Amino acid sequence: MKHLIACIFVIIGLTGCVRTGNQPAPEAFKEVFFEPQHADGFRVLRSGSQLMLEVYSPDTARIVIPEGGFQRIVCMSSTYVAHLEAAGRLDRLVGASSPQYISSERVKEMSVPDVGYDGAMNYEQLLAVKPELVMLYGIGGPSSIEGKLKELDVPYVYISDFEEQSPLGRAEWVVATGALVGEDMRPMVDSVTAAYRPTSVEPVNVMINAPYSGSWFIPGRDGYMAQLLHDSGARLMVDEPEGVESKPIDSELALYALSQARVWLCPGASTSLAELKLAVPKARFSGYVWNQTSRFYEDGAIRPDSVLGELKMIMQGNATADSLRYFYRLK
Repeated sequence: MKHLIACIFVIIGLTGCVRTGNQPAPEAFKEVFFEPQHADGFRVLRSGSQLMLEVYSPDTARIVIPEGGFQRIVCMSSTYVAHLEAAGRLDRLVGASSPQYISSERVKEMSVPDVGYDGAMNYEQLLAVKPELVMLYGIGGPSSIEGKLKELDVPYVYISDFEEQSPLGRAEWVVATGALVGEDMRPMVDSVTAAYRPTSVEPVNVMINAPYSGSWFIPGRDGYMAQLLHDSGARLMVDEPEGVESKPIDSELALYALSQARVWLCPGASTSLAELKLAVPKARFSGYVWNQTSRFYEDGAIRPDSVLGELKMIMQGNATADSLRYFYRLK
């Protein structure tokens, strides 16, 4: 079972479920409120005016949402904070993991308490903010803090948007988080889906990433980043590995591919050409270099239409610094 709420819980088969007070039992939720068209990790059901969220990773679980949604939320990922902001519900945010690194100006103005992160949680601070719900993520399995949250009777839910390989599927998770705070985000998803338009222009030669710990990784052809690149009109100068996982390629092959590219995307931690030259001294490249901003991982996850639009401008050579939110050019 994945969720606990103040000792009021039921287990149905292998499926964890949370409900409080006189809320309907899970069996009452027979009407589909939202069935994702691109995401695989959740759906939202309805019983009258009340909603229930089903999530499927790392285990299947159900959470019955109180009328009006949860009032006090802690987010363990900056992406979830962006979800709340898109829903107009930053007022429900009472704690976050490393909020000092979040790009949102509104969040910076709020002085959100820092509850720590996996491996270095500040449980005293977490309890002090009295969360009704903690939004968790787990990479390859449950979060390392899950056991302690159970021990402390702190309720939690996994928001596994990052596991979706479809950009539109990742964006659909805003409906799940919106439901948790009493907001209907289906119109936003409809708008984003309609605005996501893959290009049909001649592909542009592109290289991506830079050496990391001595290895140059290339995204899997079925993965999230590869789909964004393909849809933007990018043609990677190396064969993409099968599947969704990024895999390393030969460094000499990567350097040769880079020399043939017109655009270099996401070159690691470098923020200037001088830094990049030090990081990859053997690089021979005469085109444009663009890196991601932190917003790419925040609201970019729920605005793939805008991310795609910026990538298309980069590929077509008409991007300017003032016109971009999710990328910046290295100088």
